[in-house]
Amino acid sequence: MVRYIPRLLIAAAVILVVAAPLTPTQVSADLFDQQIAALQAQANALSREIASLQHQSSSALSEVLSLQQDLDTTQNQLATANDQLDAVNQRLATTIHNQQVTQGVLATDQAQLSRLLVAMYESGGTASATAALVNSRSFIDAIETLTSLGQVSDRMQTLVTDVHTKQQQLVTLAAAQRNEQAQANDVVSTLQTLAGRQSTEETAYNQEAHSLSGRAAVLVGELHSVHTKIAEVRAEQAAAEAAAGAGHVRVVGGALRPFAFGPLPDHFPWGQCTWYVASLRDVTWNGNAWEWAATASGIRPEGMTPRVGSIVVFGPGDGYSGFGHVAYVVAVDGSHTFTIDEGNYLGLGVVDQRTVYSLSDVEAFIY
Repeated sequence: MVRYIPRLLIAAAVILVVAAPLTPTQVSADLFDQQIAALQAQANALSREIASLQHQSSSALSEVLSLQQDLDTTQNQLATANDQLDAVNQRLATTIHNQQVTQGVLATDQAQLSRLLVAMYESGGTASATAALVNSRSFIDAIETLTSLGQVSDRMQTLVTDVHTKQQQLVTLAAAQRNEQAQANDVVSTLQTLAGRQSTEETAYNQEAHSLSGRAAVLVGELHSVHTKIAEVRAEQAAAEAAAGAGHVRVVGGALRPFAFGPLPDHFPWGQCTWYVASLRDVTWNGNAWEWAATASGIRPEGMTPRVGSIVVFGPGDGYSGFGHVAYVVAVDGSHTFTIDEGNYLGLGVVDQRTVYSLSDVEAFIY
């Protein structure tokens, strides 16, 4: 699948809880908002109590509270940028899906045109039609020549029009893909800048907070914990809303549901094979499916022997898209025979299970 960029994970305390995709009725915005409101009330109460303390250095307390405010601002900016990246990735996923559909229709139309041309040639046709077929550089060239000679049927003319339309659609979709990828790259650059700023602010905050003592130190620690929890709940809310908006996964056979082993940070495009595998394994890299063998190298051990729990990476072609394919190994019956659970093999958002009997298309197993 195309190179989608996962949402940037920031502070270690921020946990993205992404359960199996929820339906819109299962997502309660009010519930998340109520949690955030209650936590914010706790934070306000702690801030007032801290401000009332007189036995600590007022300048030290003021500095700690100011640094906490800076951290909150940066975390909010990070959350906004992550939401923007999710939106771009969703648009990119839609564009790629539309490209695949359009390419499929184009291939079908071209195959039908080819068969009609062969039939016309074999039937003899007129001398001018035969000459057009013999001298043409491509079947589209032949069709256009025959059209100018008035030698094509209504069916052929319809197919020609559809082919031209689909080719133009692919040009438009390719331009949209490039634009969306550039937008994703820009957002990632912003995320990296904000993550660096947050790290600096976190260090400054910890240094200043350690200078406090007594009740002030306890209250400042509690305040920081509450703000961290607010960030967690906001991340959970964003993840739940994204999952609900993406649709409902259909599981075929006995395959594992997404996130079967518990919450994992997974911001590959919903419904793709990369998204499904990253819901079962901790995937800390990105890239197209076929690139995973290279991008995971040095992060996870790899080999050519199937193992239960490993990720199998398939190269493009031979039934897989130009972006390759990845799946999760659930059973091994021999050195060349293994069973996988996978996403988007039968369609976007569809999870299935099948047995593979050859390593011919396998690039690597990631352990």
